[in-house]
Parts: sequence; C-alpha cells; structure tokens
Amino acid sequence: MKQLVLSLFLSLGFTAIGGASESVVDNKKAEAFQVREYQTQTLKNGLTIIWIPDSSLPYVSLQTMIKAGSSRDLTGKEGLADFTASMLRKGSGKRTASRIADDLEQIGAEFSAGADADHTMISASALSFYKNEFLQQYAEILLNPSFTNAEIERLRQQVTGGLKKLADRPESFSAHLMNAFLFKGHPYGHSANGSIKSVAGMKRVDLQKYYSTHYVPENAVLAVVGQIDASWKKKVIDTFSAWKKRPVDAKELPEFPSWKGRELLLVDRADLNQAQVHIGFKGVPRNIPEYMELRAALKILGESFGSRLFEEIRVKRGLTYHIRAWFEPRLQAGPMGIYTSTRIDKVGEIVEESLKTYKAFVEKGITEAEMVTMKAYMRGQFPRTFETPEALATQLLLLNRYGISGDYLKTYLTVLDGLTRESVNATIKKYFDTENLRILVYAPKDKAEAPLKKIGKVEIKNYKDFLQ
Repeated sequence: MKQLVLSLFLSLGFTAIGGASESVVDNKKAEAFQVREYQTQTLKNGLTIIWIPDSSLPYVSLQTMIKAGSSRDLTGKEGLADFTASMLRKGSGKRTASRIADDLEQIGAEFSAGADADHTMISASALSFYKNEFLQQYAEILLNPSFTNAEIERLRQQVTGGLKKLADRPESFSAHLMNAFLFKGHPYGHSANGSIKSVAGMKRVDLQKYYSTHYVPENAVLAVVGQIDASWKKKVIDTFSAWKKRPVDAKELPEFPSWKGRELLLVDRADLNQAQVHIGFKGVPRNIPEYMELRAALKILGESFGSRLFEEIRVKRGLTYHIRAWFEPRLQAGPMGIYTSTRIDKVGEIVEESLKTYKAFVEKGITEAEMVTMKAYMRGQFPRTFETPEALATQLLLLNRYGISGDYLKTYLTVLDGLTRESVNATIKKYFDTENLRILVYAPKDKAEAPLKKIGKVEIKNYKDFLQ
C-alpha cells in the first residue's frame, strides 16, 4: 500500500496573470522555510494549473491529477480507473500506440499514468528544447485517447498476467487481501488493478464512460514545471483551454464499514516459509484537524527504527526483521494498521505481542522523551518531500485533492513545534481502536490455525479463491 507524506511549508497570496481572466494565487516568501516560488491559476473551463518555474536544467514536465481513482470504478469493473489511465498512451485519434511510443522517444520524453484510490496521475517530462512538440503530444494523449479494441485486449493480457503472479509475492498479495478484508464491499476495498474476473469483462464502452465522466477540466489539476517562458506559458493555456467543460460527478463515497470485535482471516498457502501478518482498523480522512498529531503518533508506534513496535517485537523478542505501523490518507476514513512477517512457528506469538504493544500504546500514550525524538525526526524529514520541483508539484497536487488549506502548509513547522505529549495522547485515544480489529494472516493452515484460534475465531480460505 502506498503511503503519502504531505508535509510542505508554503505561503500563499493572490496576484493576476496577464492573458487569463481567471483568479491566480502566488506564493510569497515563507516565514521560516524557503520553498521555490509557484503560481496557481484557474482557467475558464475549470482547469487549475500550478506553475513551478525552474531554470536549473533544460527540461519541462507536466503532471495532471484527475480527481477520481479506483474508488470510482464501476461495480463489476474494478480496476477500470487504472486500466483507463494505462490506455491513454495506447493510441489517440491521430496516432497509433507504436507511433506515440516512437514520437515520445524521439524527443527523450518519459510518460507514466496510473490510478490510486482517490486520484489518477498522468505525468511526463522532456528536454525543454522540444517543449512545443512535447506539449502537443502530451495534450493529444490526455485529451484524445482512442481506446481501440486491439490495444484493450493487449493491455488486458498484460494486467491479467500480473494479477496471476501476485500470489507469488507474499507481501504484495497479503496487502492486496488485507485491503479487501478491511473494507469488505466498500469502494476502497479493491486493488487499483482490479481482479482477473473484472479485467476480463472490461469493454471499450466502459473506458469511454469512465473517461467522459471523470476526465473533466474542472475535475483536474495540471502542474507545469521547468523552463517556462511567457510564450510557452501562453501555449499551455491555449492548449488546455480547448478542453471542453463538462459536469463533474460529485457522488459521495459511503462511510467506512463498521464491525464489532476481532475478526481473523487465515489465507492458506501450504508452501509459504514465512507468515505475512496484518492488523487493521478504521483510519481517518486526511483532512482531520489532528493530522499532525496522528502522524506523530504513528511514527512513535511503528514508522521508524526505534519505534515501539520495532523495539518490542524485533529488538526484545527477535520475532521479525521488519514491522511497521501504517496509514493511508484518503478522502474518507482510510486504512490504518500494523504489518509484519515472521517464521511460521511464531505467527501466534507475533500477533499476540503486537496486539499487547499496540494496546499499551493506546492506553498509556507516549512519553516526553518519545515526543522530543519524534519532533526532531519529523523536522528532519520535512524538506525531503519537495527536494525537486517535480516532488513539490506532486505534493501540491495531492494537497489540492484532499482540500488542505494554505494555512496548514504555511505553519507546518510552527504546528510541529507546538505539539505536546497531551495533544498526541488525546489523538491516540480518539482515533486508535483496540477493540474492533481485522487480522489477516497469509500462511500454511496446518501450522497457523491452532495458535490463531487462541486469539479468536478464525475464518479460513485458500489463496486460490482470491485468484479470480
């Protein structure tokens, strides 16, 4: 599962850009930390553009975030958002997939596209010597995909092949299973890649429907980075102003599914040498006011060397090489939990000790010494989230997606310095659930079932049941 660290320090104001009648936001000097300058502009068709000039190297890059991801997949067509994104470069109204690949190679351009739960990213970069050709090709790929049946079939075979091999990568497969187990029927509960069955049923009309519904300028944000002169900026504005405005799908996602008590799922595979263990519980939306406290709590619990889980489970007991606490920011309550792996004969012990450590963490809270160490750690991490202009662009796009205000960015270090042991402990009490847990273990049934039954009632399924 992917993890996002949204920690930037920016200051926003308002100015105007010539040639566009839309509102423009311009960042000023940061109060305590300098971040490269950028501007934000909204076109008449609703498209937001973030301009990040950078003259240090002869390049330009374009990143478009579509504010829809796998959680917007059609029912029975899970994987549709990512499939649609992957098809963008597989042909346009003017060029075939091979021609697009050749033309991008000729100008040294790199291109990628893929979906996450709440968004889709379409990113590309090229040398600035070819920025006009690059802009034309990128816009054609994004705005005029052809979705031919032949290319759909080729991609279907590639995606299906990857899904069939997923079970041979225990860590990835168990994470895939845990997501479905934790969310059970919720739109967040399936992989962005979908399933073998859902991918097999995808048709051209499904891609066209998803694209026309969600690839809408008002539902998109474009970040433009690199050597941006006035002439090329105008070309970008003119090119994307032609993107036709359409209504935005504003459908709300359902609430996180609730349950009572502990639920254990043992996914049986006889030839595994290690057990993969996930302990999950309800997370929170990204935009909670206590987000900084939550991040601090997770780092102390299990996001770094020296964390509670690391010390108790690895150092003191030697039950694993790697254990971590994790959280995925989402629009709605996302997943949160603990992941580790261990020897098959230690699976019961590692689950019990992890639960004990977690419960003690929630009941007793953090210490003042942990608070001091955590602040230093987070302060040291802070600049790394935007070391390059492209990294800054990515973070700005994600912040936009989750509706995070400029005030949060502007006061990041101040808020961090203002955290207290009491405020973090209050957040732990509020959001960390020790009673309603879903525990998934990927391991051989004959060795893992008995120790897991001591923890609670165990549901058992064969791993092949999930390869459909």
